[in-house]
Amino acid sequence: MTTTNIDPEGVYAVVELNYQGVFRRCPFSYEDGMKFTFTEHDWASMNYAECVTFLEKFMHENCKKLYYCEPDEPMYKGLRPISNDVEYASFIFITFGTLGKISLFVDHIGDELEDWVDFDKEGEEHDSCIEGRENGDDT
Repeated sequence: MTTTNIDPEGVYAVVELNYQGVFRRCPFSYEDGMKFTFTEHDWASMNYAECVTFLEKFMHENCKKLYYCEPDEPMYKGLRPISNDVEYASFIFITFGTLGKISLFVDHIGDELEDWVDFDKEGEEHDSCIEGRENGDDT
């Protein structure tokens, strides 16, 4: 079920699933994929493994890695991995504090995004081109 009217007072979090795409390094983005907006799914009732199983059944594809983007942040600053129950709990916490929707991104290939973005430093880049800059150059 998709919707364009998002009710921030609703019972369920609104989650936009981005899948069957690929992460691009220059500029840092997720491209060539599909989108589906879940408006009536109880994400908080699942743990990480149950979420991955649910998503794989929905997509009919394997999920190598899962990420979400913190609301109101560009992808290079707000992208966060979900690889265990602790990170999934953070996703749930942020999801229910969001007015609007939160985006999930599925990595079907297993890209090493940790080589592109330092998740511990919240948005600091390595060698990726971000916002039109290549390798940190402003040219």
